[in-house]
Amino acid sequence: FIIVDDEKYFTFLSEETPGNAGFYSSNKENTPDEVKFKSKQKFEPKMLACLSLSSKGISTPFIGTTKGPAVNIDAYIRKCLPKLLKFIEKHHLGDKYIFWPDFASSHYTNKTSAWFNEQKVPFVPKFANPPNVPKARPIEDFWSIFADKMYSEGWTAINQEQLVNRINSQLKKIDLDTVQAMMEGIRKKLRKIEDKGPFSIL
Repeated sequence: FIIVDDEKYFTFLSEETPGNAGFYSSNKENTPDEVKFKSKQKFEPKMLACLSLSSKGISTPFIGTTKGPAVNIDAYIRKCLPKLLKFIEKHHLGDKYIFWPDFASSHYTNKTSAWFNEQKVPFVPKFANPPNVPKARPIEDFWSIFADKMYSEGWTAINQEQLVNRINSQLKKIDLDTVQAMMEGIRKKLRKIEDKGPFSIL
């Protein structure tokens, strides 16, 4: 089995979702200025969601706030990886599996590697982890599908609690058969990349 993980940030507004950043009007000249020229904070409030996938399902996510543009080492080890461990204990005890982390720097520090070794979690070493093949990682498609569900019909949140509740409620609606099908095709993609190169799966 191959287990992958990734993080995604969610904002209060749907404007971060491709296709939702503009406006539609039958009369642009009469469209109010507050619609055409909406102000935006330099650093929008956002929540981090971190989870793992395998062909057996989805882990319980960590949802919270972090400092900076990416999850830091301590947050990844203390908040995200325990969720991964519980997922492995629930679905993969006795299985032959390997964990394929995202290529983020926090995933390959000495502290992170030590955690994997201490917990006896086999993982793809950094030298063998291809950095620019998002199409080979089904979790990238998962987040795209999930974001569409999150912000469907222009949904927005007014506070962090609403945003967290929305993430949790929409995760419960994800079709596990779709996730499993996505993950089961990962080996074929990797073999194709090995035989024909990364552009063969585009």
